[in-house]
Amino acid sequence: MKHQFRLWIPIVSVALAILVLGVVGGLSASPLRVVAEEPDVLEPAAIVGQTISYQGVLLDAAGNPITGNQWMRFALYNAALGGVQRHQTAWMNVPVSNGLFHVGLNVPQSVFDGTALWLEITVQSDVPEVLSPRQEIRPTPYAMSLRPGALVVNQATGPAVRVESPDRGLYSEGSSFAVYGVNDAGTMGAGYGGYFTSSTGIGVAGRSTAQSTASNQFTPGVHGSSQFGAGVLGTSDSAFGVGVFGNVATGTGVVGSSGGDGLVGTGLAHGVRGVTTGTTQGSGYGGLFTSSTGIGVAGRSTALTTGTNQFAPGVYGFSQNGAGVMGDAGTGGAIAGLFRGSVLIDGDLVVTGNKTGYVVDIARNAGAEPLELGDLVVVVGVTDPVLGEIPVPLVERAQAEGSTAVIGVVAGAYEAETILGDPHERTSADQGQYVTIVTLGSFSGIKVDASYGAIQPGDLLVSSATPGHAMRADSPAVGTVIGKALGGLNEGTGIIPIMVTLQ
Repeated sequence: MKHQFRLWIPIVSVALAILVLGVVGGLSASPLRVVAEEPDVLEPAAIVGQTISYQGVLLDAAGNPITGNQWMRFALYNAALGGVQRHQTAWMNVPVSNGLFHVGLNVPQSVFDGTALWLEITVQSDVPEVLSPRQEIRPTPYAMSLRPGALVVNQATGPAVRVESPDRGLYSEGSSFAVYGVNDAGTMGAGYGGYFTSSTGIGVAGRSTAQSTASNQFTPGVHGSSQFGAGVLGTSDSAFGVGVFGNVATGTGVVGSSGGDGLVGTGLAHGVRGVTTGTTQGSGYGGLFTSSTGIGVAGRSTALTTGTNQFAPGVYGFSQNGAGVMGDAGTGGAIAGLFRGSVLIDGDLVVTGNKTGYVVDIARNAGAEPLELGDLVVVVGVTDPVLGEIPVPLVERAQAEGSTAVIGVVAGAYEAETILGDPHERTSADQGQYVTIVTLGSFSGIKVDASYGAIQPGDLLVSSATPGHAMRADSPAVGTVIGKALGGLNEGTGIIPIMVTLQ
């Protein structure tokens, strides 16, 4: 005997809720025995599962509720009629009591990707009977995992939420933060508050259409802030990539503002590299740095001096056709360039204005006695260049009256390996070590001996028999004069200022 059943679905809810209308279909008695899966039992869990709770009432054709187990199968389609089947359960032995039945459908999460779905129910009698029409799957007003303030906790590895889209994978709006990411790993540097990657384009793109105001003049597309570390850190593993790239039609590509360092760049090739693409010569700057209270640009290098990198410069300037480094004081009377310490020029020096100060050359002590500041020295030979092709004189203390080999006055002593800019000068240079000697200009001190005659400002000075000391000469021979005294000494030995003018 055949039975005709009416299916009424009044309640559908839980992980993904379903609201459907009643359906009617013809069914046969004596259900077939097939391999089946038992209905899922809904139990409380620490993590909400993906089982759909489905509840309905099964009535016969006369409207009477059915009691007894019924073999049922459930399938999901992407259309009300026909379409593609997205999922189907095995036959389930479903208990029906006074018409009421309740099943848990364990549907893979990937099936619910936003596509509209319809549920098709088949009841087994003599032959399987498909109930019609299919029931449309509808969401509840607020899915529990998407309600405002909801917390999704992932106890396993992998993403807690995964979004895929051919356009925008995730879109959010907020009056304070559109997206707010927090890393609570506990260990410093253990993770990211937000991590964005792209295999073909930009990992993070930030854009702001807000107008500049006095309180927010920058209206940044991307704003980075850190209490102790870097506000924004950009790194690139590619030899041709860019850690941070700022591009605007007009204005500033990248602005760094901080109570400490506004911008810090590190790189194997360049820490910071600035390029201007202006087509007109002199139309812009590769980098522009200004300061209203301090230093516009400060460069510092902690690299050790080596044979291949003897300068290890704090600031390096290079130009293919123009000036590698240019300092312009304008018309305000400022100084175009200021150097505290030694200055080394490997190349020609052209001065179109006035020169102040003295000129020194590098020399090497060839004598047995150490050389000290203010010693008068004579040349005894030459040795290998220290820089380029410039010969280095071999010198020793002068110790003969009126020597024509006088060459200069010792200005400083250095270690042999660090003559090119070691800030730690020595008090004396032993044999084989290097000195700088004044060969022209006004110098603070030369050792003199007044026992050969009192010395007055303007007197010509030549070498004396006292080692390293000069003396007054009334009629010196050509080639013996080291310079003119700028100070006086009536008796004994001492140090006086001198204008070095070799004659």
